[in-house]
Amino acid sequence: MAGRGPKGERGEQADKIIAAARRAFATRGYAATSLRAVAQEADVDPGLVTYYFRTKATLLEAVMQPPEAFGAAVATAAEQPLPLRGRAFVQANLRLWEDPVSAEILRSVILTAAQEPAAMQRLRQLFSELVLAVVSHSLPDAERTLRASLIATQMVGLVMNRYIWQVGDIAALPADTVTDLLAPTIQRYLADPLPTT
Repeated sequence: MAGRGPKGERGEQADKIIAAARRAFATRGYAATSLRAVAQEADVDPGLVTYYFRTKATLLEAVMQPPEAFGAAVATAAEQPLPLRGRAFVQANLRLWEDPVSAEILRSVILTAAQEPAAMQRLRQLFSELVLAVVSHSLPDAERTLRASLIATQMVGLVMNRYIWQVGDIAALPADTVTDLLAPTIQRYLADPLPTT
């Protein structure tokens, strides 16, 4: 993004617009949200939104960026010794979602993708690159992509039940208890023999 004025001010204004767009896309949907509505939500001049992002599609791309810590958290967990890796994956996931800033971004990404095909395609791409590819790359055998997919089913299920829908006991349990309960399943998908088909 290029812009007039001090660089710090440009960054703050753009971040303010992105935060407003996240809220609007997640609650009203992408199709029902105009750039003018985003400007009103961000309390900025509508021209500033188009100045920084030009189109709603470009703004959507900015909104769909995961927190900077997301990819790093998965990669760090994937580097742990195999006997510790299942627990590390669960802890990394929980840390991201227990942090209010990253949780707001991730929640917005998921809710926006549920309503907009272009956002869903972007989410699939991000998930494949930042989660499935990283998790499977850390595994040595021919079943690594299947193992990564099985791990993803547990992680996505945890996120949806605990943080998006907030249903069932899993939504209220302490993070350490969730880790103790879920880590053995992730570890089994990582290392134990899988049933033959």
